[in-house]
Amino acid sequence: MLKHILIKFLKDRLLLIMFYLINMICVMTFFHLNEPANDEIFYPLSIGLFLLTVYLVIDWLNYYQTNKAIELMLRGQFVEIQPYTEEQKAFYQLLKKNISEHTRKYNTMKEQKNESLYFLSHWMHFLKTPVSVIELIISKGKTEETTVLFEKIQRENKRIHTSIEQALTMVRMESFETDLDITAVDLLTTLRKVINERKRECIYHSIFPVIEFNEEEAFVVTDVKWNTILLDQIISNAIKYSSLKSGKKQLVFKIERFEEYIILSIIDEGIGMHSYDIDRVFQPFFTGENGRRTPNSTGIGLYISKKIADKLGQPITIQSEVTRGTTVTIRWQATENHLSQV
Repeated sequence: MLKHILIKFLKDRLLLIMFYLINMICVMTFFHLNEPANDEIFYPLSIGLFLLTVYLVIDWLNYYQTNKAIELMLRGQFVEIQPYTEEQKAFYQLLKKNISEHTRKYNTMKEQKNESLYFLSHWMHFLKTPVSVIELIISKGKTEETTVLFEKIQRENKRIHTSIEQALTMVRMESFETDLDITAVDLLTTLRKVINERKRECIYHSIFPVIEFNEEEAFVVTDVKWNTILLDQIISNAIKYSSLKSGKKQLVFKIERFEEYIILSIIDEGIGMHSYDIDRVFQPFFTGENGRRTPNSTGIGLYISKKIADKLGQPITIQSEVTRGTTVTIRWQATENHLSQV
């Protein structure tokens, strides 16, 4: 190792040594031409070489320690690098910065992998349940009417479809930034589209959607695809827990415009939640006390909503009262409708 580092040192200092020797020769030649009788060469040459040697020895001591540590690190040994020169300190700071960035990226990737495995295991568990139920329905189908049988199968198939859609959404969220198109979007258009897609569920559970807004347009700054997924998850959740109450219910979509923001409040008349569950509803797979009353509750819808809202910069909050219902509030940056064409 010593020989290897010494060779590298001499290569790095070769240009300096050559210039120093050429400089000495030029100076000695100059004085010799001025005084031809002065033919003394050995004395000034020895002084020059002595000073050069002293400099190289001091420089070598600084060079060797740092490069020895680097060589040991390249061989897989853990050592602490101690920089001496300003150049070494600059490279050491750069190295620390790169290590810090790579460590952060590694930890992020590790966290994403662990999260993916965590979600995958839970989704497999949820998918097993409706598949087993469908198999049981089919085995007992001979004793039931065909219409009832198909309604039960359709309901379980819907659970499978919802779980698969949520799983695909989580997979896409890993590349969220590359699949983002921020523009001006009419919130009313998106809202009506999502409500219309859930129309059959609302009719089945006697839920009547109502949009409260006096204007014809409500343009906000967002990504239309991700914003649609966000609203769909929240509306699906509202319908699910509203269905647990008998009788007719309203699902109110209250839109309010402020100077810079547009706020949407989704107000259901469902069973509501206890105060001690509200702080945890955005955690993955948390179903709380209501989850025990709802067999198809996955505890993932609000988690996905919160993740999307955070990435889009759209604050989301939730309030609830047992037996009275739940209100989910989302805030967007407002914009003028002419920007929608940009």
